[in-house]
Amino acid sequence: MVNESIFSDIQNHWAKTSILAAAKLNILKGYPDGTFRPDAPVNRAEFAAIIYTALPKQPSSRPGMTFIDVPVNHWAAGAIASAYQTNYLSGYPNRTFKPNQAIPRVQALTALVSGLNYRVAGEAIATLKKYYTDFGQIPSYAMNAMAAATENHIVVNYPDIRRLQPNQNATRGEIATFICRVLKIPTVPAQYIPGLELFVIPPQFDAADPFVEELARVKKDNRWGYIDKTGKFIIPPQFNEANAFVEGLAVVREG
Repeated sequence: MVNESIFSDIQNHWAKTSILAAAKLNILKGYPDGTFRPDAPVNRAEFAAIIYTALPKQPSSRPGMTFIDVPVNHWAAGAIASAYQTNYLSGYPNRTFKPNQAIPRVQALTALVSGLNYRVAGEAIATLKKYYTDFGQIPSYAMNAMAAATENHIVVNYPDIRRLQPNQNATRGEIATFICRVLKIPTVPAQYIPGLELFVIPPQFDAADPFVEELARVKKDNRWGYIDKTGKFIIPPQFNEANAFVEGLAVVREG
């Protein structure tokens, strides 16, 4: 368990909970002086290392690339090679990777969308216009990716939920929140997650879990069932035990 006082400079930071969660999983670490530096930028090599540590290993989808500015003894050479081959990150036309270049928010989110193979379900421009006042600043190459990131609820905008600030350098605190969203670690307040529609179901259950795959497990009269996001029972309470749905299936026990 990570002690909340482990970093001296995050006590009042908006991303504190995500930072602590990422630190607990050894995804992000602090500095020898006891700080985390949540508002410091993240460079491309550091982001590759974060991806390598944090996210499920994906099969290689393309051959490796020898980048002229990433020597074999570079501290992140392995992570960079993995991020490239699994389609999270790409290099530049002159076979450089620019490992020390700060990564903008749009690049970080595009990388996550690409590597995780998210696809936009609706019309990208309509989604972006709906949620972002600064959608015009999104580079054309990233339009679909930003819409997919929004639909998958991995975008975090602080302090203004309607400002994506795509070309601003991503900070360590922001990267912690993106990773927590991808890993479905509930550390980011809903008011900073664009596209996350809020709804209210009146209290009526003895116990209830968060929604997973559009359904929530609820308990009523000592029996478990499942509701949708309108509060309607999809499977009436009838089970002594029930687990959350995973890939369309749930383990239950009757009697």
